[in-house]
Amino acid sequence: MGRPSNEDERAAAHARLFCPAQVRAVLRWLERLGVRRCHRTDVAGQVWLNAWESWPRFDPRRGRPERWLNAMTVHVASRYHERMERRREELVDLLDVADPTPDAAAMMESDSIRAGTIDAVNELDPKLRFVLVAHDLNGVSMARIAEDAGLSLSVIYKRRAKAISALRNIIGLRENTENFARRVAPQ
Repeated sequence: MGRPSNEDERAAAHARLFCPAQVRAVLRWLERLGVRRCHRTDVAGQVWLNAWESWPRFDPRRGRPERWLNAMTVHVASRYHERMERRREELVDLLDVADPTPDAAAMMESDSIRAGTIDAVNELDPKLRFVLVAHDLNGVSMARIAEDAGLSLSVIYKRRAKAISALRNIIGLRENTENFARRVAPQ
């Protein structure tokens, strides 16, 4: 019985190298090499990427696959430390972040706008309101609305355009009326 072929040796080396035990070994090596814990999995990923890309050039006659992987790990860790030396991080004090929740005045204004919009939609002609509510609020496709109403698709699109225009007019008229009332009201 002779020595196994190079392909057999490569297959055996591949099985020994790309296994969960070696994944843990790389993480241990990186820990010993001083790679910070928060960066360890990223650096290990780079080690495995390099190993996978250079696997076609691996020659099992030159040494054990574990030593080859260890040398690659040392190289990647060295590059990590070089980059960390050049990296400049400025630590700053905690910033005062504005509270993202709206205050009472903003909530009242939002409620007022919502109520005004609902009232304006309710003032629309029912044929126009149906299309606007079904498509824009309930997400029903225009084709489905046309099919359900027994109308052509172009008629439904025209009704939606009219509904949007009428809604703009109603809201604009209300704003003009409110502005006028504010101007003429006694101070």
